[in-house]
Amino acid sequence: MSKSISQLFQGRWRVLALSLFAFALPLQGCIVNNGSSRGSAVVQWALGVGTSCANVSSVNVVAVRDGTTYGTFTNGICSSGAMTIQVGEGAYTLHVEAIGYDGSVVATTPSETITVVAYNTVYSDILVLAPVSVATGGSSIQTAWTISGQAPAAACAANGIKSVTLSIYDTTQTQIIGSASAPCATGYATVANLPTGNYYVLLDGYTAADVTGHPSWGTPDFHGPFALAANTDMTFNAPLDISPLGNPTTGVGGLSVGWTVFGTVAATACTTYSLGALNITVLGADKTTVLGSAQAACSTGQVALSNLAAGTIYVRIDEANPPDTNAYGNVALTGPITIVANQTASVTAPIDIAQRTIIAVPVGFADAGSCSGHGVGSVQYQISGNDKLIVPFSDADATKPCDLSTAAYKQQVIDLDNSPPTCAVPGNVTGLVICNAHGITKLTIQAHGLTGNTIGYAAKMDVTPLTDGKLTVVKQPLQLQACGAGDPLCQ
Repeated sequence: MSKSISQLFQGRWRVLALSLFAFALPLQGCIVNNGSSRGSAVVQWALGVGTSCANVSSVNVVAVRDGTTYGTFTNGICSSGAMTIQVGEGAYTLHVEAIGYDGSVVATTPSETITVVAYNTVYSDILVLAPVSVATGGSSIQTAWTISGQAPAAACAANGIKSVTLSIYDTTQTQIIGSASAPCATGYATVANLPTGNYYVLLDGYTAADVTGHPSWGTPDFHGPFALAANTDMTFNAPLDISPLGNPTTGVGGLSVGWTVFGTVAATACTTYSLGALNITVLGADKTTVLGSAQAACSTGQVALSNLAAGTIYVRIDEANPPDTNAYGNVALTGPITIVANQTASVTAPIDIAQRTIIAVPVGFADAGSCSGHGVGSVQYQISGNDKLIVPFSDADATKPCDLSTAAYKQQVIDLDNSPPTCAVPGNVTGLVICNAHGITKLTIQAHGLTGNTIGYAAKMDVTPLTDGKLTVVKQPLQLQACGAGDPLCQ
């Protein structure tokens, strides 16, 4: 993703290296025509530990709707990592099966529930295939329910509850390991093909007026944690009670976001690049106001955020490490994305994570005073790379409000590839931030403190050495000093 200084000098253009993938394959198998308008689902998978495409002749996607099998879609190519299926609109519980050359299921994934909308495409999480003996262990979780303490046979109809979804969450209570839906009056649901681990359980009850992800009934809190062993069919001793949730999500929506690393599925690439946790931040239309955030293990490749105000948002993903480490994340903010009340928006393809070349420099006055105390209203910058001018003082992006001091300073961004700045700068980086500084080994920063149109203060700093793909945090501030007669920095 690096480019030469001559390219930067000739034109400030953005290079955006996002590798987005979606695969559409021909389908065969049993498909039920329910007469409804159709949409598409791109079901994605990755190889887990102990699995190999060399042992797989084909891949099946099994779709379950309203507790019964809707269809089995086959002829998936193992190495492709995805299959597109076309189904009627509605909620489906999906899992992927790898079929060996003897016709047996040699690997499978946990289940996931997605909602398909007519004439639209929805993407599943990247589901991890693992050998049957490792992935399932024959384990399942079955949960029964009551409605405000009443038996579901009568209480479901009396309260207008149509269906109930049982979701199994990991210990962070953010990642769904598997889910299953059943008619409310059935009174129970079962999630099968679960790996061993520690889990939480949540029940959501939907009326005909509710949309997926925003139930009006459910268990207010998670139940757990509990340990699920291999070859275990776990059933709770007593039903979990579903009660009204008070429609707490009215006026807000949700967001589902997935990611890859250098175009490779997160399940394998995060290990390759030693990426642990990621911070996922939702920003407002101004690209600075934080509306929501979550942290997830990089290898999960997916996270869901809720309670987001309706409107336009952008997404920034950062490696969850402090400054002075490799700066991984999306190079440019992802967006704009529209959040609609009582709906869950999805980024149509995974966001690709790469390394970012970022320099952060604290700025202040030599005497540690304030902007107002020095009568400085704005600061104007000039940026050179390897002694070649990139951003002159006259550039529209070069002048920033003077709200900086050595005691407290805000983030002021100059993007060497684009104007206005849209680079995905980590939220914990402050000061003057210069991003997308690819191919530069020495960066020269010159600053003017302006009182009206008069240059009253000036400073200059060389930052070297720089390495592509690194976040460089300068400890010594760029100190503005009063201009003297004939001072060349003040010209």
